[in-house]
Amino acid sequence: MTSQGQSLNSTLDDNCQVDFRGTLLTINSYLGDQDVERLKFLCRDSITPKNLEKCGSALDIFEYLLAEEWLTEEDPFFLAELLYTIKQKVLLRHLRYTKEQVENWLPVRRKVSLFRNLLYELSEDISSENLKSMIFLLRESIPKVQMTSLSFLAYLEKQEKIDEDNLTLLEDLCKKIVPNLMRKIDKYKREKASQVRAPPVAKETESLHQGEKELICHSDIKQWLGALPGIPSAGMWCSLAPYS
Repeated sequence: MTSQGQSLNSTLDDNCQVDFRGTLLTINSYLGDQDVERLKFLCRDSITPKNLEKCGSALDIFEYLLAEEWLTEEDPFFLAELLYTIKQKVLLRHLRYTKEQVENWLPVRRKVSLFRNLLYELSEDISSENLKSMIFLLRESIPKVQMTSLSFLAYLEKQEKIDEDNLTLLEDLCKKIVPNLMRKIDKYKREKASQVRAPPVAKETESLHQGEKELICHSDIKQWLGALPGIPSAGMWCSLAPYS
C-alpha cells in the first residue's frame, strides 16, 4: 500500500473514532448522577474497584470500557445492554439499536452476570423505608454513612457477606422486610442452575455437529443403497439425475 493510501486509511480511522467518541459524549449528556451510580454498579465485574472509584461521570466509565475493549465502535452492544438495563432505552438510537433488538440479543450476548442483574433488580424494588429496616438489622456491621440500595448491596458484596453462590443473608433480609422479592431470588437460582446443567453451545460448534450429522447420514444412505440388490450405486444416481 502506498504512503498516500495509508495516510487516507489513517485519516478515515481517526474520523470514525472521533465520531464514535462524539456519540458517547452525546449519551453522557443525557445521563445524571443516579444513572452514573447504576452504570458503576453494573460494571463492577468489568472495571476494577480502584478504577471505579475514580469514575465521576459516565465518560470516565466509557473510557475504561474502551481501554479494556468491553466497548468498541464495531461492537457497542455492552453499552446498549447497560442503557437498556438502567431504563435509558431512548438513548439506544444513538448506538443504532432498537429496544426490540437488544431484547432479542440479550439471551445470547449478555455480558452483565445473572448475579449482578439480580442485585440491580433487587435494588430497584428496595424502598428507602425497606433500606432503613435492612440497615437497622445489620447496624453492628454496617458503617454509619448515607447509603442507597445499590451502595448497600455493593457493601455486602465487598465484605463478602453475599456472592453468587451465597445469598443466605440477602434471603433472610428479604424474607423479614420485603418478602415479595424472594420471587426474584428464586428465579435467579433457577436460571443459574439451568446454566450449570446446560452450558451454551457456540453456534460454530452447533453448525459443525449438524454438518457431521448430515455427512454421516449421506454416507450411510450410499452404503445402504449399494448393499441392496438391484439398487443403482450412488454414482449411477448422480448420472441419472436430470441436467439443470
